[in-house]
Amino acid sequence: MKPSKGTWDQSGFECGSLLKLDDEYWLFYTGFGADGKARIGLATSKNLKSWVKYEANPILDIGSPGSFECNGVAFPSVIQGTKEYKMIYGAYAPDSMQMGLATSTDGKVWHKYPHNPVFRQRGWFADPECELWDAGVEVHQTFALGDFYVMLYEGLGNFPHRYNLGVAYSPDCRAWARCPENPIFPLTGPNVKQDMSTVHPMLLLDEMILYYVEVIGASSLAPHRICAAKVDPDLINPLAQKSLSYTLWENREIDPSGEMTTAVPCMGFARRSLYLLSDKGGTVHVEIDPGGLDEWNVLYEDKVMDNRFWTYSTSNCFDRVRLRLQPAKRTQALAWLALEK
Repeated sequence: MKPSKGTWDQSGFECGSLLKLDDEYWLFYTGFGADGKARIGLATSKNLKSWVKYEANPILDIGSPGSFECNGVAFPSVIQGTKEYKMIYGAYAPDSMQMGLATSTDGKVWHKYPHNPVFRQRGWFADPECELWDAGVEVHQTFALGDFYVMLYEGLGNFPHRYNLGVAYSPDCRAWARCPENPIFPLTGPNVKQDMSTVHPMLLLDEMILYYVEVIGASSLAPHRICAAKVDPDLINPLAQKSLSYTLWENREIDPSGEMTTAVPCMGFARRSLYLLSDKGGTVHVEIDPGGLDEWNVLYEDKVMDNRFWTYSTSNCFDRVRLRLQPAKRTQALAWLALEK
């Protein structure tokens, strides 16, 4: 497949996700235009050798000026579900490397999630005060595992061009929890070059072999080499973790009609703690699904005060939990769920 002169991918492309649908392969890929910005396209093939680009490319375009994706969208990670396709994608803006979610019923026409980004950087890697390893994030593989989606991603720390690998879990690709063992390949050993990065993870599930790339040096011309590692199955199992923290809402705008969070499976965790901060008061409900049958009951009801931190913890046993907030006035809210063994 070659770039098309005078189009959105004339400067070249990178791979993203490959799906096989019946007897046809679908490749979701990143294209680079003359404006230097990345967009996402689709190509199909019967034999992996001859490719036909989708006539309505790009299938996912950059965002509006000033948005978290105004400089590009790239590295699509696509999962085919029973009702829809989900795409986790990288999004870029000045001082921003984060991730968005888009969905489609046919794999061709995509709709961005209105509350993007769904997976945020922690700080900014160029800030000399930032000490976090994932102050800039990029997705490379997402797959379904039981009741969850598992994502393998890169995190860029506050050393220029130094990346490590991480794992995150979600019940719906909207609310994510980072693995407490992250980064999974920290570059801190005394025999490891400190300017080395590990990038581009791809897990072979049947054998639990993780393929990844080592980049030796900080230059864009630094040598790259493909490596493999045997992975403990517990690493990709959210229920095997000792603790998890799910971001349910982050700066979510909620009107007086109310809104509920993602429902998170929490069997196997002894303590479940919910946290909420809203700039306008209202009523909050803790709702539970005892047996995982979509039969929801109100476990607890409480009042939320303006700009007052609200929390609720329980050791009751139930399959899933969610929050429902009905503010008195339109509000901006943040919410988390912490699970502990």
